[in-house]
Parts: sequence; structure tokens; C-alpha cells
Amino acid sequence: MDRGKMPSTGRGAKSKAPQHPQDIFALGTKSTVVVSRDAEKRNIHKPSTSAADRKRDASSYGSQPPSKRSRIGSPAETTGGTSLEVDPVDLVPNVLQALDTHNSDKLLGLLTGSIRLLKSQRSKPDPILAMSLLYLTKIRPNMFAHDTVTQSLCTLLKREQGAAFKNKGNPLVFVLACNMLYAGHRDSTNWPDIFIKVYIEDALNERWWVECSWCKCLVENILTAFGTKHPPASLKPTESTLGTMSPSGSGSPLMGSTEDDVDNTELEYTVFPRYSSSYEAVEGLVMEAIKDQIQRRSAAPDAIGKGFLKLLSATCGFPEIRMVAASRLEAWLHSGKLWKVAQELLAYVCCNCEPTAPRDHEVLAQLVRMRLKTKQLQLAYQACLREMVSESPALLRSVVTHTVYNELSNVRSPNNLAVLAALVHAQPQLAPAALADTFQELLVRSEDYLRPLRALTRECVRAARADSHALLPLARALAAPPPHDPPAEVRERAFASLADLFCCCCLVTASHSKHQPEYRQQLCGIQAAALGWLQDTAVPVYRPSRHDCQLALNKIMFVESADAYSKADNWPPEPERGALHRLCCEAPLPQTTLLRLIFIGLAKEVPVAPAEVFELVEQLVRRACALPPEDNPLQVDKLEIADLIFQLCQFNPPDNITLPQGYSPPPLAITSLYWRGWLLLTMIAAHNPQQFAERAATTYPTLRALIEMCITNKPSIEWGSGTGVDAERAEAERAAILQLETHLAAASNAKLPVTEHNSRLLSQLTTLEPLGAPRKPPQAIIESLQALNAQLRLGKLLCRQPALLLELVERHGTRRAMPWLLQLLRHDQLELSVLPVQCLCEFLSSGGGAGEAGEAGGAEGRAGELCAHVRRTLAASPAGARAVLLYYVQRLAHAHKHTRARASRGLKLVLSQSSEDTNEMDFSAEVNPEEWLELLWELRHWESVREEVVARIRAACLVECIPRHVAAYIDFLASYAAKTPHKLHTEIVLDLCQVLMERSTVMNSVLGGASGPSHPEQHRTLLALTSLFYDHLQKVRNNTFPEEEEGEGGWPGGDRISLQFSPGRRTDLPLVIAHAHLKLLCYGPSAMDTEQAMYSGLAGAWLEAVAGAGGAGAAGGLLPDWLRLHLVRSARPALLDAGLRSLPAHKLALFIQTFGMPVSAMSALLGALDACPAGAVVRLGVERAYMTQLLRVQRARGACGGAAFAAALRLQPPHYPPDFNLFASEPLPEEAEGEWGSAAPPPRLQLELVPTLLAAVFSGTVVFPGDVDTSFTKLIAEVTNETSNNKYSRVPKLYSSCVTSFLLQCCSATGVLSLARRPDLAAPLLRALRPGPHLASSLLSHCKCLSGPVVTILRGLVRADPAVLPDLPPRADREHLVALLESATPSTLEAIGNKIIESQDTAVVVDVISLILERNQEGYYENKVKPEDGIECDAPLFSNSGRGCGLLLDWLSELQQETLGPDPHKQMQLMFRAGGGAAGGSVGGSWRPLLVTLLAHRASWRTLHTCLTMLLDHPGDWAPGSVLNLLETLCSSPRLCQGRDKAAPKHHQPPDALRLTHRQVGVLVGYIVSEGVRAERGGGEAALRRRVEARLPLLLRCCATPPALLAAARAAAHHHPVLLLMLYLKVPKTAELLRRAESRGGRGPGGGLGGGAGAGAARCTPSATDQPTHTLLTAITAPHHAHTKEHTQKLWRMEADIRSMWARVEGAGARALPLAGALLRGAGALHAKQHQYLLSALEVLPDSEIFAPAVSEEIHSILECFVQMVRQTEGGSSALSHRVAALLRRYLACRPPRAALLLHQHRDAIASSPALSGVSEGEGGSGSWSPPPHAVRALQRRSDPPDTLHWLVQEVEAWGARRGGGWGGAESAGGVLRAVAPLAAHAHAPLRLAALSLLARLLPAAPDPAPAFEAIMECLECDQAEIAQSALEKLPELVVGMQEYAAALLAAVFDLGVRGRLNVETHLAKTIQTLNLHRAC
Repeated sequence: MDRGKMPSTGRGAKSKAPQHPQDIFALGTKSTVVVSRDAEKRNIHKPSTSAADRKRDASSYGSQPPSKRSRIGSPAETTGGTSLEVDPVDLVPNVLQALDTHNSDKLLGLLTGSIRLLKSQRSKPDPILAMSLLYLTKIRPNMFAHDTVTQSLCTLLKREQGAAFKNKGNPLVFVLACNMLYAGHRDSTNWPDIFIKVYIEDALNERWWVECSWCKCLVENILTAFGTKHPPASLKPTESTLGTMSPSGSGSPLMGSTEDDVDNTELEYTVFPRYSSSYEAVEGLVMEAIKDQIQRRSAAPDAIGKGFLKLLSATCGFPEIRMVAASRLEAWLHSGKLWKVAQELLAYVCCNCEPTAPRDHEVLAQLVRMRLKTKQLQLAYQACLREMVSESPALLRSVVTHTVYNELSNVRSPNNLAVLAALVHAQPQLAPAALADTFQELLVRSEDYLRPLRALTRECVRAARADSHALLPLARALAAPPPHDPPAEVRERAFASLADLFCCCCLVTASHSKHQPEYRQQLCGIQAAALGWLQDTAVPVYRPSRHDCQLALNKIMFVESADAYSKADNWPPEPERGALHRLCCEAPLPQTTLLRLIFIGLAKEVPVAPAEVFELVEQLVRRACALPPEDNPLQVDKLEIADLIFQLCQFNPPDNITLPQGYSPPPLAITSLYWRGWLLLTMIAAHNPQQFAERAATTYPTLRALIEMCITNKPSIEWGSGTGVDAERAEAERAAILQLETHLAAASNAKLPVTEHNSRLLSQLTTLEPLGAPRKPPQAIIESLQALNAQLRLGKLLCRQPALLLELVERHGTRRAMPWLLQLLRHDQLELSVLPVQCLCEFLSSGGGAGEAGEAGGAEGRAGELCAHVRRTLAASPAGARAVLLYYVQRLAHAHKHTRARASRGLKLVLSQSSEDTNEMDFSAEVNPEEWLELLWELRHWESVREEVVARIRAACLVECIPRHVAAYIDFLASYAAKTPHKLHTEIVLDLCQVLMERSTVMNSVLGGASGPSHPEQHRTLLALTSLFYDHLQKVRNNTFPEEEEGEGGWPGGDRISLQFSPGRRTDLPLVIAHAHLKLLCYGPSAMDTEQAMYSGLAGAWLEAVAGAGGAGAAGGLLPDWLRLHLVRSARPALLDAGLRSLPAHKLALFIQTFGMPVSAMSALLGALDACPAGAVVRLGVERAYMTQLLRVQRARGACGGAAFAAALRLQPPHYPPDFNLFASEPLPEEAEGEWGSAAPPPRLQLELVPTLLAAVFSGTVVFPGDVDTSFTKLIAEVTNETSNNKYSRVPKLYSSCVTSFLLQCCSATGVLSLARRPDLAAPLLRALRPGPHLASSLLSHCKCLSGPVVTILRGLVRADPAVLPDLPPRADREHLVALLESATPSTLEAIGNKIIESQDTAVVVDVISLILERNQEGYYENKVKPEDGIECDAPLFSNSGRGCGLLLDWLSELQQETLGPDPHKQMQLMFRAGGGAAGGSVGGSWRPLLVTLLAHRASWRTLHTCLTMLLDHPGDWAPGSVLNLLETLCSSPRLCQGRDKAAPKHHQPPDALRLTHRQVGVLVGYIVSEGVRAERGGGEAALRRRVEARLPLLLRCCATPPALLAAARAAAHHHPVLLLMLYLKVPKTAELLRRAESRGGRGPGGGLGGGAGAGAARCTPSATDQPTHTLLTAITAPHHAHTKEHTQKLWRMEADIRSMWARVEGAGARALPLAGALLRGAGALHAKQHQYLLSALEVLPDSEIFAPAVSEEIHSILECFVQMVRQTEGGSSALSHRVAALLRRYLACRPPRAALLLHQHRDAIASSPALSGVSEGEGGSGSWSPPPHAVRALQRRSDPPDTLHWLVQEVEAWGARRGGGWGGAESAGGVLRAVAPLAAHAHAPLRLAALSLLARLLPAAPDPAPAFEAIMECLECDQAEIAQSALEKLPELVVGMQEYAAALLAAVFDLGVRGRLNVETHLAKTIQTLNLHRAC
């Protein structure tokens, strides 16, 4: 007792116990601990409390003595009996000593005593004691596993009775106890039950250590006893109101760590089951505690605390706990202080429910019955259920069942539907299946649950927010067999109810998903599931009757009336019933559904007759065919479906009749069903031309004939081909039917024999042979097919398969007339893309598309469209190009001439790009292949088809008989062969060799015969053939062939010849090539082969080969007789020698008898005969008289030789004819000069006008009557002429004298000053006059204070000495003159130049001046060395800063009468060469604008034409700026305005003076772009824009016509997009021209009208639409006080104009948004009605334009104005507010951040308007912005009755009225316009008037009014007067929105008035008046 009484003054003394640092770690094993016994070495700290305190604390424990002494570890041992008082300082040494001495009692007493001491210090434990216990726990944890120690430690965790703490305080004691207990029992698997008790006690009360994070090592192991699964963190409440045991501001209870170590829960411990063997005991302890708490607090339910609920959550692993919690959860969830903890408990209950636990089903029932009141609780409840069914899907059925039963009960919960919706979202497949099981369970009850189940189905889908996708799994689950067979009394009702549920699912799907594109697939899936149920499940389970089964089948396929589906509960309601039924009927008919129906009909188990199923199938197929084909309503690809259909039609004898043995009945079908089955297959084939029709037509000949009838609208040609066969087949069919009926009658004991007269089956049956020969159907079937074809457009649908049309065309043949093809191609509604290209090509080449004389003009347009389509096909893809070209080129080798001509004509049409060829072509005229062969190179896909095309052209060469065509083919092959591979080159050579050898007649016409070519075309063909053979021979010589071609496959079989090229190089060539080459040489060289290198090369190679062949025998193979004859007949020396070499006498004698032998060849033959031996000549045996006459004739022709031959044959000497003269040459007449002759010389200046001219120029005292500049130029010319010719002529110097007299008068200060004021005129005059030194000095004496050019010239004249001028020969060369001028000084240059001009030829002087100017351009005279600083040096005379070039220009302008001089190209190089002059940016050439100006003003028209041709037709290295300046000068030349009015009208367009071609316009565009690009390099994008904008007037003046404008636009798109964009801004119709050109098959611009750099240029450049847009906007928003009808109409017209302009001109609306915003901001609320028109215009703009980033601020400001306007004027309840709300929704969808800011800024104004408040709340989607889809689809189909269509038009018009003038944007307006326009010509008057009225409203907002224009033209051209009258009455309103078609409409109306009886004057007047009102701006 005294050990605790230690003096307080000894706290600072050294402690006897060793200190244990906080981070101490025991080393070694647990059983070895070394502790020092030396007390002096101990460092013992005193306890933190006094001895008295310890005594007082200890007195409260151990007062009760132990009852008995028990052994250590006995459970009965108490704590107080064995505990010893211990000092914390001595605890560790004593414990270690007890361990060493194995004193267990002392050890147990020390531990229990320390625990008691620690318990007494619970509020502030001693650190030394705590550290000692921790140390002992670490080194000997098993000491604390003793039962007594464990119970002692558990006392620390128990709640102390009577001790209450104001707060939780320091949790150190709990943490120590928990960790010591865990350390002692860490390795144990069976923990004591006392842990459960202390846990329950703390959990139910203060939860001091249960929720402490440092105690979780013990707590989590205790929790394993409950087996509770923890829910996800998302199901727990986010904000907890319960505190935590972790102290704020402290980290570890042992160390005083700071706040940085708050979350120190990373403890190392293990968790595994500790109570696996005592589950029942633990459950009993828990249940006892829970029940005790419930009984104790039952009197006061509010006394239940959060700890109790948390304990329930922790123990939810027990089913009884879950049951207890579920029964009371509803009250706890609605408790104000427990709802969060109760929500957590709900999550634990749901996550721990198990499907195998029976009590959990009661738990689920309790959960379902809960009635939750708040939205938050409902969402949490649904989330828990979703998690539960996700973890345990087996519970889903129970949850759904309880929910459904609760919903159908009288006390249903309001959460049921939300729960079902949540379950469907969580388990989209399992939840509908569970729901279906519940439905089936309810349907087999005695009560009728059909009506509530229908309502439940609808409400479930509604609660799932229109998620009708779950209905398909529901239907599939309903189709499954029920778990139990239904009772017999409810089978019929259950069967009908299930069928009705299937129909209800379809109706609900259509109701909720009708706006989704996949709703039809859902309907098909539900119907497929229902049919599967009916086929597989319904019949064996419910055993329905025939009537019930047929009724169910009809209801499922929606062939019953709409009222039949609403009998149960009157849903759908009356307004929606018809629409929903129609939507279900519009579902497509899939192949699987069709097959199921047929299988139902074929199944004997199903009580439905096959004929009834056939009727149903036919009705469904007809209904599907009436749907739009683009929706694919009837997709079938299995060919077996045809056999199944015929099985439905098959006749089967009754089963109760036995037929004779050995007799098998023939396959027969019911006649009516059989032929209707063929119609059924025809409809299926029409909707499946690719997948089904082609294979079915091949397999079934009868179907092929029916398809032919649908396409041609005429009976098939196969039906009349076999009349005899058809008769035999009919007779055999009749006999087989009579035989079968006889057997049936015999089996039924009939008495009368069966004959044709009394037969019942003969008219009802037919032979079932679907694969047999085609049979002609009865006339009624033919008429039905024709009606179906007209109604369902089967022929048009079948034309989508090209194979069918091709096969049909081939069966008809080329000789059979095919008017159906003409009708097919001229069908307005038939797209050409669905027709095969081959049919189009054949029709185009035959001339059918061009129309006939008596046909309407639309045929030409259709022909143009056909040609354009074939051209687009040709350019679209390689496959299209191959199909078109091969079709034609294969026919080039046809044996029939007309076929070849049509092929050539077709190739010309499809390859040419001109649209005029189609209409202007004469289809009876011959087409030369030259017209289209050159176009092949320009094909886009030429590389992919060239080999096949060339192969067909080679074949055409072997067949074609027209020489010009063969020549064209040879030219093409020769030009192609240079770029072809070697093998193809060889094939071309072989084919042409064959043509040359075998087609001599044709080739003689092509190449000119034996005399050689005589026409240029023949020379060109000969050159092509020679170059082809020569190139091939060179490749063979160079051995460039691939090795694989040198073997067997390279050359064809036959004789070959070895050709030696050089020593060691030899090749073998086919003999045919050698023969062809030699024969080609006989035609001689081509005149176009100037050097004749190719001809010489061929001749040298082959003549050398002939020479090397040796004798006649060796050369016989190479040179046969026919080839020798050709060589001799060619009369060319080399060939003649080769042909005559080694030729025997008898062959020579034979050759001379050949007709057509040239004279020179005949002379050579006679000479060869003379050289033959006389004996050989004598042995010839020729007829002497004939040979004598032959020699006489040849002598008369001029042949020589033959004397020896005549002498050897002893012939008479020939008589020579007298000589005669040939034709004398006649002089040719002189060619008359053309219209572009040289200009007439200008008139001379009159001498008497010279003084007046000089006085007017210099003194200004008089007025000169003429042009001063022109007259002064003439004066200088005259003076120059007189001063230059003074040595060679005696012409008096009249003009020089007048000028000298004037200068003498100017010898005064005033006169000299007048000269100095005009240096531009005085200086040239002084240079030309060159006055003497005396006059010059007199003038110079009066200008001492003056300077300038005049003074400089006078000084030079004074200093000039004529004696020092060099002497020049009369004809000096150019280099000498150039050197002389370059050596001149500024003072002597003029004198030297004048001397040169006087003595030399003018052409030479001009050449010299041009050369010096050219060097000046190149910088030749510039200083190459930089001068030193401070030193000035004179610039060279002819440099850029010198003054010599000006004088040269004056001389050049005076010497040249023609501005371009004798060498136009050189002069143009001076003026327009790129890189020189001011425009080019070079050093020199600043004088170039002067030359260009002189050219423009002085040159003749012929010269200007030549210059423009060189600049624009041959664009070379020209300076763009100079060229464009010249063009602008020419356009504004005064000479163009001579004789015209000076005051041009306001709208006058200047004429196109240049008249450039389209190619020249493209070059002009290139110049503009080049100049702009150069400007961009220096000044950026702005400089480019300014430069291009400055040149646009020039370009537009040159593009006065639309074709020229189109050419400019294409060129601009090719060069630079900015130019195209600016051209579009100036002329908006450019875009339309480009689109039309692209649609006609021309090459498009290749890019858009803007983007990138073009966006900035578009914003900075004015547009043509700016002025009218700004004018209309200003007028429409101006304040108006008169509210009359006329004023309203005026505002409406202006609004229509704005909408039309903004809808059809891209970017026009965005450019006007700033002005619109400014006008709105400046207006008040009083003018809101006028601003509604502006809102209508804004609604037209698309989102990409109105909400573009560039105009973001403007549209934001505009919307703010409209929001304020709605608030101030009408309070937000009118149509204006709804339209503004729609615009705000669009803004919110495109710009969410900006729109959210707007809604926040004006939240008060928006909240005051119901329409605007819906925008901020997210209500009202964008669906109302689009037109009603069902109405648009119905209007597009136009298959409904007129009254229905009228109602739909009115619905669309009402929708548009709600949308204002915008009509949902341009895209929606265009779609509605295309759907409504055809109804304008309808015969039904109300529908027609409604359509016209709707068109008048739609047109201003539609981007393309073409459909409306076509519809109105159709009305005006209609034969019914009332239709035309309706259009006339609406014409003034219609023309407002389509003013671009106003001229055509007025012309049509005028023509209608002329040729008809309608009064059109009033309508014309009103229309013109309306148009005049719209021309205000």
C-alpha cells in the first residue's frame, strides 16, 4: 500500500524503471527478454498521478474477496481476487521477472492489477502504464489471451454504471484494450462470446469504441460473427450526423501528434471469421439484446436512438434482424432525426436479403408495403432495390410479384410504378420476364385481370419515361409456357387475354416511341414473339378453337378494326385510336414474321386452315407494299419462301379417303390461290430486287414472265412462244384432275361417273408446277396484276435490279421494238440510277432519248438528263467507267455497221462534256472516232480501264471498214503505245501487223496506196504507225522486254526470223512483224517526219536483214513474192534493190506484167531483165506479141531499159512518143488584206496652227481648238522629221522655223519661266529641235536661278560640239550602236541618238533601244559596288536612277508607228515580263506603265487583239499587275465611248468590250489570284482581300453572261477560295451556277465557298445582299402609326422578301444580324408587333448561321431584346412568347454556356412568362420545332383519301402558324414544300386550295422553290380549267416567294390566256403589281 506513496518532490529524480521509447522493437524470439536488474541503471519515470489518487482508485476495486482459489486461466476466476497492486514503473521488470521464474500467479496478478489501475485512470491514463502495457503486448501478446486477462480487458470496454462523461473524452483506454485483445486473440479462430456482449453494449449506448477507427482491428473481426454484407458507398447517406470516436486535433492516442496525422487508420491486421462454430449462440445474444431494447422502448418509440439502428445495420446478416428492421423501417425513415440512419439500415436490409431464406420473402413484402412520402426517400428506396436485384437476380421475381400484387390491391403504395420502372432500368431483360410470369399467374385466376394488367402495362411504360424497349422482352416472356397448365374453365379467357396483351404492347410501343426510328422494329419483334407463342405454346397449352385462333391471329397482325383493340378498357381513346392503329399497321413485314405465318398455316396442330392463312399473308403483303419502298417494308432473301407459299396453295385429298394402291395423286393447287400466290411472289420480288427477284426469276419462269409484264406493261413474249406445248400441257392437266376426281368419287361411293361437264375440281384445281415452263395466267389475274402494278408501282421497284432489265433486254433482242424502255426512261418519277447502265447506253446511242418530231419538248430534257447521268456514272467510280466504256467499245468490233455507228455515237455523247451535243446531234450522221478518242485521256478512271479499252479498239481495227475510222484507231494506239507495258505494246504491234497484212484495201485508203500518202490525214496515220513499229523495234533491240515475255507467252506461234542488231546481239521476231515492217516501208516516209529518222531506222534494220539473208532460198521466207512485188512497186531505191536482189528471170518477167507499176520501178525491172543471162530469158516462153506491146507501152510511159531483153527475145524495137511540155505555172493572185489591217496614217498638223498651239501650251493666252496632247505630239514628230532629214532632203523646215520663232519670242525671263513650268512638253520639243548654241545661250541667260530638265537640255546644247560626234557607217551593226549609246554622257546622249536616228535604219534603232531597255529591266546598268560613306557618285545613264531611259522612250514612241514594233514578242517582254518594272517589283523598268499606256491608247484594234491573245491564250511569264492594268485601261478606254450617250442610265450595264473566251476568263482569274498572292506576302490577308476586291469589277465586266460567270467561278475555285467567296458575295447566283454545273456532270469547284482564310474576307467584304437586306430591315422595324390592312400586307411582303433572301443566300442572314440587333435595341415595347416580322425572318436561319461564334454577341443581344419585349408587352402568354421560347431552346442546344447566362440574367422576366419558364426548367423538347412526322410521311406517300390529306395539310399549316414565318428552319420548310407541292394540282378542290395556300406561306422560307414552280406549272398546263383557275387566283401570293421564276410563270400565264378560255388579265395585272411593290430596293 505504501508503494504508491512517493514524494511529489521526486518527480524529477531518475526513475528506477527503464524507459521504453515509443519506437522500441523487441529483438529475438518472444520467449527471450533481457531486462537489467540493476536499479541504479534504471531510468524509471514516476507515474503521472499521486499515490493518494492511486489508493483512492484502487479502493474501488477488489473489495469483494474471491470465493475460492482456482487455477490460472479458469473461467470462474474473478478479476479482483488475483490482481496485485503494481507501480507502473515496476510493471515491465516484474512481469519479465515472473516470466523468467514461471510464476503464473504473480504474472496474472500483475496483469490484472495493471488493468484495474488503468481502469481507474480512464479519463487520464498514465503514459508509463500505457507504454508498459503496449510493450508487453508487443513482446508477449499471448499473455493477454488468458480468460482472466481477457475478462479484465473487457471490463475496460464495458459501460460503467453510474459513471457519466460529459463527452467522449480521451479514447486511449478503449484503444489500448481493443488492440491488446486483438493482439492476444489474433491467431485464434474461436473468440469468446464476451466480445459480442461488450460490442452490443457499446453499440447500443455511447458507441465509444465501436466506431473508433483505431479499434477497427477488433471491431471488424467481431462483425464477422453476424455475416453482414456491406452495401456500396453510393447507397449510404452522404452527410452523417453521428460523430466519430477519432478525436479532432490528435493523431495517435499514445503520441501527441499534430493535425497532420489525423487519418492514422492504416493498421496492419487480419479479418476472418471468428465465430463460425457459434452462429446460433451469437444470433441468440443479438436477438435477446434487440428484443430487450424493443420491449424496453416500446412505450416510447421516440426513445430509439441511432445506435440501435446502427446495430441493426451491423447485424442484418441474421434473417430475424432483417424482419425486425423491415417491419419498422417505414416509421424510422419518416423520423426527423433517424431518417439518414434508417436509410442506411434500408440499404443493409436490401443487400443482405437472400433468395433461399424464407423470412426474406416476408421482408420483401414488408418493404413493398412501405409508403414513402418524400422524393429523396423514394429514390434511395429504388436504388436499394436495384442493388438488391443486381446482386441477387433470384429475388427479382419476388419483388416484382409483391409490387404487382400491391399495385392491384386496394391499399396500393404510390411507389409501385416507380419501383417497377427502376427494376426495368436495372434489369431490362429479367424484370420484364418476372413481370410476364406475374401476368400469366394472374391471368389464370378465376377473376379477370385483363383490364388492370393493360393499365399496369401502360403505366409502367409511362413511369419508365417512355422506355418502351422493355415491352419487347415482356412480349417474349409472355410467349413462354406458363409454369402450370391453366384450368379448363379459364383457358379460353386466358388465351384471349394474352393475345390482347400482345396487341396492347404494340399499341403502347406505337404511342410512346412513334417519334423514334426504331419503333417499327420493336413492333415487328413483338409480333414475332406473339406468333411464336401462337405457334409453339398457345395451341398445346390453351387448346383454342378455330375461331378464337383465327381472331387472335388477325388481332396480332392488326387486320381487325381499330375498335376491336379498345374493348377491354376503352384505350386507346377515341382521338388517338385511329392514329395508333395506323402506326401499328405501318409496321414492316419481316421475313421471319412471314415465315412464321406460313408455318402456322402449314402446321396441322394449329386449328387454322391454310387458305385462311394465305388470305392473311396476302393482305399483309399488300399492306406492306403500300408503304414507302425506302423504308424497306418487305425484306425477303430466302428463295424457299416461294415453295412454302405454294404449299399453302396445294390441294390435299381428304385424310378419310383411301386412294387406290399404287396411285399417287399429282401435285395440284387450288387455282385461285395458285395464281394469287404468283402475284404474291411478284410483290415480294418488287420490294427485293437484289436479294430475291433475280434468283427467283431465274428459278421460276412464270415469275419471270410476270416480272416482264410489270416492267413492260404488256404481256410477256414467252406466253405466245409455245402454243402447241401449252395445249398439250393443258390436256395432260385436265386428264390428271379428272383421274383424281374419279378416284375420290369412287372412294366416296359416288354413283355418277366423273366427266368434264359434271367435274367439280376441274375448274378449281391446276397443276402445281412452279418450276415448269412459263404459263399464262387467266385474264382476271392479268387485270389484277395490272391494277397492282399501277397502284404499287411494281415495275418501277423491279427496275432497281439491273440484272432483270439486262436479261429482259437480251430476251427481247436488238431487232424487237422496245417501247417500254422508252416509257421507262421518260418516266418522271423514275430515278435513272436504278436502271442498268447498259440499258441507258443502248437507249442513248440509238437516239431514243432525243425525242421525235411529234413529241413534247420534255423529251429533249430527259435525253439531256440521261446523258448527264451516264456521264456521272462514267466519272463516279472505276466500276461505272468500266461498265459504260466496255458496253460501247465491245460494239466497235461488231459485224453490223449500224451497231458500230451507234457505239461510236454513244461514246461521243458520254465522253463529251457539252450539254448541247445531246439535243443537236444528228443520230443518222456518221461520227468519226477522232471526236471521242482524244477524250479518253481526260477520263478520271482511265488508268483502271485502259487495258480493256485498248484491247477492244485493237479488235475494232480488225473489223472496221471506214478508212477514217481505222486511221483514228491507229493514231490512238500509236499515241498510247509509248506509255504501255512491253507485253501490251507487243500485242498492239501484232494486231496492227495483222491489219496491215490482211486488210490491204482498207490500209491503202488509210495510207495512200502504193504511191504513198497524199493527204495530211494519211501522212499523220503513216507517221503514227511508223513511230509505233520503230519504238517497238528499239525496245526489242535494247532488250527491255520482261523475261516472262521472251519465252513461250511473249510471241505467238509460227515462223520466226532472227534479226541481228550489233555484234553479239540477236533476237527472234515473228515473221509477220518482219513482213509488216517491210510492207510499211513501201508506203514511204511521212511528210510529218521531218528528219525521217524512224523511217531510216526501220529501213536500215530490215534491209540489212534482207541483205544478210543471202540467196533466193534464204530470203524466200523473209521476202515472199508478194512482198517483193510491194518492194518493187514502191519504187524507192533501197527497197527496189532489196526486192530485185536474187530475183530469177521468170519472176522478173511476171513482175513487169503487173499493172500499176511505177515508171522507175519498171525501168529497174527491165534493167534487171537485161542483166539476166540470155538463156534464161529465152527459156521464159512468153508471148512475143504481148511482150512487144508491153515494152511499147512502158516506153511510152517513160520507162527505160529492156533492150537486151528485147534482143534476146527478138522483139521489134519500140517506138518512143514525142516529147511534150508539162503544165506551165501560173502566178498566184495577191491575197487581200484582212479586216485587222494596219491602221491608216494619222493626218498631219496644220502649219498655221503651230503658233496657236505653242501659245496655248506655254503661255496659256489663247485656246487651242483641237486636242493639245495629240497635236503637240504631231508637232514634235514633224520637227524631228525635219531635223533628221536636213542632209538628205530639200524639204523646207517650216515647222522648225515656227518653233524657233516662238523660242526667240521667249528670250525673256517670263518666256523662259513659261518653258520651265512645262518641262514635260518643253524638254521633248528642245530635244527634237536642237537649236543652235546662240539661241540656247540666249535662253539660258534668262534662267540663272532656275533648274530642271529644260535648263539641263539648254546647257547641253550650249556645250555640245558637233565636231566630236563619232562617224557612223550607213549600216552599223546593233552591238556597235549599243556600245555607242552606252558610252554617251547625259550631255551628249541626245546628239548621239539623233545622229543614230538620222543615219541608221529605223528597225535597227528600235532594236537597239529595246535591247537597252531590256538590260535596264534586268539591272544591268546598276552600280554593283556600294559607294563609301560620305562620297556621292553619279548614277549610270541608263540605270534606274539615271535619265537616259526617258529619252529612249521618247525616241521609241516616235519611231514606231505600230506600238508593238517589228518584233511584238520582244516589245511585250518589255511591257509585261514578270519580275520587271513597278508592277513586278524589280530594280529597273519603272517606265513600263508608259509603254502600256501607249499600247492601250495608240495601238490599232488588230494590235490589241494580238496582244490580248498572247497574254490570255498563251499565259507565260507575264507580270499580273501589268496585264490587269492593260485590261482595265482597255475597258475604260475613251475610244469605246465614241458615239454614245455621256449620261448613262442608272441601271446601265457597261458592255463586254473584251469578249473573252471561257479559257481566257480562267487565265484572267489566274492573273488576279497571282497579284493577290503577291500582295498577301507583303501585307497579309487584308492586302489580298483589298487587291482581289479592286480587280473584281474588271472580272465581272468580262463575265456578262452566265457561262462566262461559271467559267470564272470554276477558275476561282481552282486557284484560290477567297476569290470564289468574294465573287459569290458580289454575285450570289454563282453558287447556283456551280451546283447546276456539278449536277450536269461537270467538274465542281472542289471545295466550299468559304472557310479558313475566307471567313475573315467574307466579313470584311460587302455583299450584294447587304443593301436590300438593310433596307428591308430598316423599313420593317420603323415605327408606323397606321395599322391598316394595306400596311399589314406591306409588312408581310417585306418579311417574305427577307425570309426568301436569307433562306436562299448563304450567309446573308448572319451578315445582317448586327443591324437587326441595333434596330431591336433602339425600339421600344410599342413596336413589338412590327418586330414579330423580324422574329419570323430570324427563325428561317439555320443554327450553324444564327448561332455562329462570329455573331454570338449579336444574337445574345437580340434574344435579350425579345425577352424584355415579351415581359413588357403581353406578359408571356401569347404566340410571341412561345416563338421566343422556341428560339431560346435552339440557343440553349447550340450554346449552352451563353444561353445559361442569358436565362440567369433575365430570370425574373422568364419566370413571369409560362412559355419562357419552361425553357429554364428544361420542358418542351425540340420536337415541336420539326413538322409533324406522320403528316409529312402521309403527304409524301399521297396514298390516303383526299379528305385525310386535306386534314393533314391543315395540321401542317396550323403547326407553321404556331412557328411564325420560320417554319422550323429552311430544312424543315424545304421538306414540307416537297411533300405538299404535288398536291397543288389535285382534283379535290379543298385539298388543292389548302395546298396552294400552304405553298404561299412556305415559299418565303424554303431554300429551293423549284418543286413549287413545277407544281404551279403543272396546274397551269392542266386540262381541267378549275385547277388552272385555282393557281391563277393564288398567283400574286405565290410569286412573292419565288420571284426568280416570275418571268417563266408570267409567260406561262400569258400563253394560257392566248390558247385557252380563261380570263388571265386580272391575275396578270395583280401579279405584276405585286412584283412592282417588291422592287422598292
